[in-house]
Amino acid sequence: MFEFPMRKKKCSVPEHFPGRKRKRSGTILVSVLWILVILTVLTVSLGRNTHVELSLVKHAVGKVKSKYIAWAGFVYAVERIREDSADTDAAKQDTLYQCGVRLGDEESPQEAFQNITVGDGYFDVQYVPGGQEGKKIYYGLRDEERRININALTVQNYNILSALVNVLGFDDETAKTIACAVLDWKDEDDSPVDAAYGAEDDYYGSLAGARRCKNRSFDSPEELLLVRGMTREIYDALKDYVTVFPKQGTLQVNFDTAPAVVLTALARAMSTVLPNAAPSDADALVEKILRYRQGEDGAVFTRDDRVVGLNEMSVNATERNLFLAMSQFRTYTSNYLRVRVKGTEKARGAQAVVEAVVYRNDLSTLSWHRD
Repeated sequence: MFEFPMRKKKCSVPEHFPGRKRKRSGTILVSVLWILVILTVLTVSLGRNTHVELSLVKHAVGKVKSKYIAWAGFVYAVERIREDSADTDAAKQDTLYQCGVRLGDEESPQEAFQNITVGDGYFDVQYVPGGQEGKKIYYGLRDEERRININALTVQNYNILSALVNVLGFDDETAKTIACAVLDWKDEDDSPVDAAYGAEDDYYGSLAGARRCKNRSFDSPEELLLVRGMTREIYDALKDYVTVFPKQGTLQVNFDTAPAVVLTALARAMSTVLPNAAPSDADALVEKILRYRQGEDGAVFTRDDRVVGLNEMSVNATERNLFLAMSQFRTYTSNYLRVRVKGTEKARGAQAVVEAVVYRNDLSTLSWHRD
């Protein structure tokens, strides 16, 4: 009988074979682990981004709150000015210790203006004199009358600005150029105050960045950077000692609040027009003024600060004449007050600073700046 050859049957592993099942389970496990790793990374990344965004939102909210806290401090300071102006005795004079405010018998500037709580934070009414006066923080207000008002300069007194630039360490030629150019910048004519040192439209028109003279009052001290002879270095040294307020009127300097630099410039300018007076006499007089107004404790910005009186100081004949010549520009009352308020929101430590100049007579705000 014929027999067909037998085909060998291929051996296959059943689907339910334990080895294949373990291999597939391992693959699935590795895949699941990788998915978990990826999801974990995405979750951590998303959480970190959310945390950053939440922190930024909270900081932004804190900044908004600090802005309104600073605004509250400004309103508070203006109210203190109003109270001082209503007090006829307090309004007669301003010193470093009580400038634009009337402090109570037991009240210090720190108590009146430091860490005043409001809402979710607090504010400080403070300032740093800057320039050569140092970086110590004082609490209270500053007056514009402690500075030289460039809008009040005339052909009769512009040498005061020249002296100021000179006191700050710059040469006579530069000082005179700036002083003359300041007059020409704001006067309405086209004739230079001095042919050699002044500057009108013909000078500014010849520059690479051609411009015209303003022929009006300065609106801000920064305009000095447009004036002939002025550089950034000179401006940075000068800016703490000049003001533009009031826009019209005569030059007035408060001897009881003005820094040494301003008083020295004023005294030296007067020494050039008095016979037998020298810059050394001016410097000696200013030293006596500063020492006298410190009071018995010999420290500035304390309760015993004194109003400068010629007859109470020990001066010689030349110094007396200098003081009298300077006194044509003297004022005892400060009518233009600079208010600088720092508002702090406690939770995030966010801060905002506002600075403004207030006119005492009607409490109007003449300038405003917020950091």
